[in-house]
Amino acid sequence: MKVGIIGFGALGSAIVEGLIKSSFPVEELLVSDADKLKLESAKRLGVKISENVELRGLADLIILAVKPKDFNRVAEDIVKVEDKKALVSFIAGLKIEKIRSKIECKNIFRGMPNISVKVCDSIIGLTASEEADLRVKEDVIKLLSRIGKVIEVEERLLDTLTSISGSGIAFASEIIRAFYEAAVLLGFDHKTAKEVSLKVFSGTTKLLEEEDFEQIFKRVTTPAGTTIEGIYVLEKAGVRGLIIEAIKAAAEKASKLSA
Repeated sequence: MKVGIIGFGALGSAIVEGLIKSSFPVEELLVSDADKLKLESAKRLGVKISENVELRGLADLIILAVKPKDFNRVAEDIVKVEDKKALVSFIAGLKIEKIRSKIECKNIFRGMPNISVKVCDSIIGLTASEEADLRVKEDVIKLLSRIGKVIEVEERLLDTLTSISGSGIAFASEIIRAFYEAAVLLGFDHKTAKEVSLKVFSGTTKLLEEEDFEQIFKRVTTPAGTTIEGIYVLEKAGVRGLIIEAIKAAAEKASKLSA
């Protein structure tokens, strides 16, 4: 299967790097981008550089990873995709209906990953057009599963996933950064501070796959202990509420893009 990625920005390049890490044949990857400097970076990865029109003809699966403002320009090059091929859009806020109005294609998929595709550990929400062929859909899911966990969701939930998963990478990074800076403040060197902070979050994630939030809370917070003292400070400041508000604000912005 030949895979074409249109757009080699933050997401497009992360997808390519993730696929290569997953042992997907580099010779089966094609990349196009209007920015020639970005294409120089793509060349260093060993992928084939292509124009949009050529890519449309060669690729079995086409991924759109451009900004919303660039969609119309790209659509003029794509125009029609063969029925046996798949078109996967990772463009924030762009509905399947809008894609179909510009590009003639039977197998349209709209998805929302995050840049963790680079390390093959993303969550990828996916919605298929009603006309999409089941076999093509299976091929799309199989490919995307190389770079993350694919969950099928209703299209209306993709804007929400944009804020939780897409923007959430930045939110989570800021929270982990606070741990890192606190560790430095309290005397750890920078390397150790980062290692400790990352391990706390990776370990917590693994625990939460087996236990619920309340179980962990009860196991760690002893009466009148250090943990509950810190939890009190977080609750008093409304930290959880602020995080929820941040995700909600990002979701509302995504909805405006869709509109």
